[in-house]
Amino acid sequence: MFYVQTFLDHLSTIHYQPKTIRDYRYLLNRLESFFLQQQVTDITAVNEGMIRDFLKSISNGNPNRKSVYIKICRLRKYFHFLEDTSYVFLPPVIEQPVRAPPSVPRVPPGGDGVEHVLSRIRTDSALCLKGKAMLELAYSSALRPRELYNLKISDIDFKKGLLFLEQSKNRKDRIVPAGSHALYWVKRYLTEIRPRYVKHTSEDTVFISHKTGRKLSVWGVRWAIQETLRLSGFTPFKPYAVRASAATALLVNGMSVAHIRKLLGHAELRTTQIYLNIQTHELKRLLEERHPRNHIGKK
Repeated sequence: MFYVQTFLDHLSTIHYQPKTIRDYRYLLNRLESFFLQQQVTDITAVNEGMIRDFLKSISNGNPNRKSVYIKICRLRKYFHFLEDTSYVFLPPVIEQPVRAPPSVPRVPPGGDGVEHVLSRIRTDSALCLKGKAMLELAYSSALRPRELYNLKISDIDFKKGLLFLEQSKNRKDRIVPAGSHALYWVKRYLTEIRPRYVKHTSEDTVFISHKTGRKLSVWGVRWAIQETLRLSGFTPFKPYAVRASAATALLVNGMSVAHIRKLLGHAELRTTQIYLNIQTHELKRLLEERHPRNHIGKK
């Protein structure tokens, strides 16, 4: 037996996303089919060399470094589960590959990045004012797109300048600050635009579709932001790029990586570091300004 469904049920109980579980299912079903074709009917008979043969068989002769890394990480998790639950006594050793270079969406170069874009966003239409409010809030609090479309009016404390993010990534709640400038644009959207389109008084989601009057989808958030950028004369970029740019801006302006990690809601510091995009010349400037040994002569 291969215990694929048992493992997938385990992922579900620890709140893995449905898409991630589907990806695991696809990989492990291929693994099971591969070994059944070779008359291997039990996972305890699988060794490291056989795993290597399986990975070669699904790479189609053109292995992608990032793709292979993800597959190996998933197989390692699967075998660790089988070991922890005593389905296998000694799992095959799968060598951990060098991590593929992380790819976090970035704002296209030009001007001063997001600051340059935000200062020139049009607000003369319902769509653009909504997009402006989204961008300002995402940049102010380094939000994920899913945190934008899940945000409810009742989650915003305008007096204290706080957002309650319910059941964000990995089903974790957190509270983050929001700048007064961002909240100003959210208020304008809520008072000037949203009432025109909302169709049900029970609808509490902040950003709604102008067609249905209901909560936006992930695609709807992305379209609204990219269309706002296009109408304002900018090359559209992915909403997630705003989060990475906010993290980098905070680091440049003196916020510690530990505080940035808390704002972003990351469990591990190394995840936060992926988001930080500091150029060498910027590092040199910060080092000259802030390293204590560089000020001995002046003292």
